[in-house]
Formats: sequence, C-alpha cells, structure tokens
Amino acid sequence: MGTGTLNRVPGTSAAPAIGQRRTVVLLAGFVLLGLAIALVAGYFAGSSDSGLLIAAVGILLAPPLITLVVMAGADLMPMARVLSANWTWWHPLWLLTFASMLVFRIREGSAATANPLDANALMRIACEGFVAFSLIVRLVLRKPFWLGSLFRGLVGALGLYCVASIISTAWSVNPPWTAYKSFEFLVDVSLLASIVASAESWLDFKKLFDWTVTFYGAALVVVWINVPIFPTDAWDGGRLTGVIPVEASNAVGAEGAVLALVALCRLIPMFGRAKNRAWYLFLFLFGLTSMVLSQTRNAEAAFVIGVLLIAAFSPPMRKLVLRVTAVVAPIIAVSVYFNQWMWHKATEVAISFFAREQSTDAVESLSGRLGWWTYGLHLLSQHPFTGIGAYGGRFAVLDKLGVGSAAMMHSDWIEVVIGTSFWGLIPFTAALLGAWWYLIRCVRGSKFTEEQRQLALEMIALLAMLTLHSFFNDEMSWHAPLLYFSIVAYAEFARRRNKYDPDSMMGSNRYL
Repeated sequence: MGTGTLNRVPGTSAAPAIGQRRTVVLLAGFVLLGLAIALVAGYFAGSSDSGLLIAAVGILLAPPLITLVVMAGADLMPMARVLSANWTWWHPLWLLTFASMLVFRIREGSAATANPLDANALMRIACEGFVAFSLIVRLVLRKPFWLGSLFRGLVGALGLYCVASIISTAWSVNPPWTAYKSFEFLVDVSLLASIVASAESWLDFKKLFDWTVTFYGAALVVVWINVPIFPTDAWDGGRLTGVIPVEASNAVGAEGAVLALVALCRLIPMFGRAKNRAWYLFLFLFGLTSMVLSQTRNAEAAFVIGVLLIAAFSPPMRKLVLRVTAVVAPIIAVSVYFNQWMWHKATEVAISFFAREQSTDAVESLSGRLGWWTYGLHLLSQHPFTGIGAYGGRFAVLDKLGVGSAAMMHSDWIEVVIGTSFWGLIPFTAALLGAWWYLIRCVRGSKFTEEQRQLALEMIALLAMLTLHSFFNDEMSWHAPLLYFSIVAYAEFARRRNKYDPDSMMGSNRYL
C-alpha cells in the first residue's frame, strides 16, 4: 500500500506539464500574431504618404480588436449550437434559395439570349428546381397545405403580383425570360407561404430572420477573404467589391448596413439588458466598416434613417442620441465659430466622399439611372394597360441603351410598373405598405411581448433601409429578396395574431 501511495505522486506533475505546453502555445501564437501585425504595418507604412499614420493607428487598435474578436467568438459558439438544435425543414431550402442568387459571371443581355443555360444558370435552375420539387411534395403530403397562405394577407399580395407577372408573358418583349423570372419569383413566394403556414410561434419567424441575416454576414466574410487574394478587383475604383462570387459595391454596402442595424438594435434593446454584447459589438463594427468602405451612398443614407427610426421607437436609443447630440453639438458650434476653415474643409471632404470622384453629370443622373428610367417610362406610355412584360426592362431598355451588362432597372418601382403596369404595381405596393402598418402596430402594441416588439423594431429599421433602396435598386422584386420576405412573414404573423387571437402571446399554427 505504501508503494501504491508513492506511485500517485508522479501523476500529480501532469498538471504543470500541461500548463507549460499551454504557455508555449500561447507564446507562439502571440509571436506569430505580432509578426503578422508587423508585416501589415510595414506594408501600409510604405503604401502612401499617410501610410505611417495608418500603420501606427493599426498597431494601437490591434490589441483591443483582437480581444474583441476572441470574446465575440466565445459568444458565437453557443449561438451556433442553438441554431443547430433548432434546424427545421425550411433551413436548407432557404439556404438553397440564397445559393441560387450567387453570381459568378457578368454577361450582356445578348449573350443571355444566345446561351441562356450556361453553367451558372444551370446551377441556379438546379437549386430552384429542388426547392420547387420539395414544396410540391410537401403540398401533396399536406406538410403543410400551404396553398391557402399563398393568396392570403401580405403573402397573398406578393402571390397576386406573381400572377400578374406570369400573365404578362403573353405580350412580353421576351416571353421566355418573363416566364422564367416570374415562375422563379413564384417559387420564392411559395416557399415563404409554406414557412408561414407551418410556423407554430413567433420564434419560428425570429429563426427565419436570424438565418437570413446569417447569409448577409457570411457574404461579407467572403468579400473580405477576396481582398488579399484579388486586391485590385476587390477595390474596384477604391470601393469594396465582391469578386468571387460577384457582388457590386451597392450590395456590399447594403449587407454592411443590415449587420450594423441589427447589431445596434441588440446592443441597445428596447427592454432589459443586452446579451452577447461582444458579438454584437463586433458585428456592428464589421458591418459599419464594410458599409463605409463600399462607399454606397444609398446604404449610408438608409443606415442613418434606420438609426433615427430606432431612436424614435426605442427610449434607450432615444436617450443615447440626445446625450450624444448634447455633447457633440456644442463642440461643432464652437469649432465653426472659431475656425471656419475647418468647417469648409469638412464640408469639402463630405461632398467629395458623396460624389465618389464622379462628374457632376454622373451624380445628377444618379449614375445613369435617370436615363434608363426615362426611356422605360416612355415605353410604358406606349403600353399603359399591359406594360412590356415582367422583367423585360433588361432587353427593352438596357440593351437598347447599350448597358446590357446591367441585369435590372435599378429600381423596384420602375421594374414593376414598366413590366406589369398597375396590375402588378397595386399588389406589390400593398405588400410593402401592409408590412409597415403591422410592424408599427406590433412595436407600439401592448398586446405583444417585449421580445416580439424588439424583433419588430429591428425589422422596421431594415424595412426603412429596403424601402429607400427600392427606389435605386431592385431589392424587393428580384430573385430572391430573402430579407424582405422574412420581414413580410413576421408582419403577416402580427396581422393574423391581431385578427384571430388578440389575447394570446404566441401565434398558433391554426392561425398561421
């Protein structure tokens, strides 16, 4: 027994050995990290006249940023486990729909007409085909029978828009294209209707929303991965751009604004204390930095409008805005009073940033959009009761004006009205206005729980961004507006809950 007792002593020395190995690993990690920081700092130091200042600021910010990333990663892991534990049938279908949106090449409209089924198009059709097949199977098996939801409420308004688009194939300037795009959008709306019909509580809509926002974050991560691989293409004209897959700077700016707005809402919630602060602070900084570097004017304007709306509905955010204004306003006033040159210089920098080195004509024409829209409306005046066929602007307008590489009219409203006239415009507008109405009622309504009102506030901020974008981009009418659809789904939940079960705090499947 004495021998056995003595033999236990060497075993206790294992803990110091493990501690020594961890110390070595941490030391090696810090050395490698320091080397990476030194290399990056050296690169920026010689890159321009202000490179040394950039490098110095980078070195100072590196330690707190690295600490924030580590803490954010610790917050992210439990959230990822929750996602995997709540995986449902629609998660992979929503992901496939997102995958079908990815673009790996840009081609002219004439090339699309000559060879409509290239490799990228086939991948897109395969993803959408699988989603359509899955929905048909679930409809036949009544899991659930979602056909009723396709033509009810806010989702029903989008369904009627799809019907108008399909009918316009009969007189379209390019019938095969109109038919394909219309049925593609119908599959998207049908998936939305199926999710709404199968939802058992408001938490299902939160999962849908969070899953959609995850796509935006993943897309931005890929954009940043492309920067060191394709530095020239990734900084197209000094603007952050996606290379593989192709993402315009406008899309990058919109993704950054989405992440920043969601993170801001969750960092300063309407009720209670914030959770996972490190993660949402990182997400806010990541989204804001991406948005600024994309130099997307409408995304930046939409972000500001979203922040103002959050402040209007959220008392904590309103107090913060007032306090910041009380501190900053006197400083600006004093600076302007004593140094007008500083104010003029700041104004020049702001105007230069807004103009993005474009000519005055380019800025005034909204980067050429006004010419496209004018010609499109001219075509509509020749076909006021029918339009030119849904999604026909690419061939009837853009190809004719020599900008066939642009696939869309860069305005939901122009796209919809010249394609389907008022037949498509009315239900399309009704869906958007209805979403606004029911989300505002949800935020202001005492019949909803604090968590439900908080989610509605986040969606209002994003809906404001999408509404502004819709005048300058195709955000809600082009395959596939997943963020807009997730917002419409929650607004539909609020509508049905108010109508059928005003006293219940949870939505029930029999109402949804």
